[in-house]
Amino acid sequence: MLKAFLFDYDGVMSMGVKDGIPASRLAKNLAVSFEQASMWIISIWDGFSTGGLNEEEAWRIIEEQYGQPITIEKRDIWYTWKELKPLPEMVELASLVKSKGYLVGLLSNVLPVTVSVIREHGGYNSFDFLTLSCEVGARKPDTKIYEAALSNLEGIVAEEVVFMDDREPCVSAASLLGMNAFHLTDHMQAIQQVHKLIN
Repeated sequence: MLKAFLFDYDGVMSMGVKDGIPASRLAKNLAVSFEQASMWIISIWDGFSTGGLNEEEAWRIIEEQYGQPITIEKRDIWYTWKELKPLPEMVELASLVKSKGYLVGLLSNVLPVTVSVIREHGGYNSFDFLTLSCEVGARKPDTKIYEAALSNLEGIVAEEVVFMDDREPCVSAASLLGMNAFHLTDHMQAIQQVHKLIN
């Protein structure tokens, strides 16, 4: 018997952002190549997205590679609310699932700066609980983050949980733990799949 649903945010709840946006903005702000900016972003991404680095520490690492200080104005490279805003149909879907008596959680790989933007605008309001990589200290598909999500579901086992994500490796990891995991390619697929499961 299913008792809870776990949704990914980027690409499931939202339209999905392009991975290269921060690097593209950094390249423009510093007048360097996209390839160079990408290398700098990659160098801090894992640590920043798992809470090992705070924003100031992340910028210090980038500045060391750049060779000079980077002003606050030129640090404006992260995703905006317009890019992160959840789709109305997905907010409606989460509300429907909750109204049927299921717990609804979020399981997301995310930067602290992105969490701040989403929280500020109420983008997480649809969920009973959040499991965020930057707060847990692990990213999907690391088993630790799935276990952290399950720890929020007292009395509920993996086999009673549905997990939906747009990245196949993240779905495979959830399946190995026993979750009912679905790889989504578009939002209509998510809506149709959820309706099949709750009706």
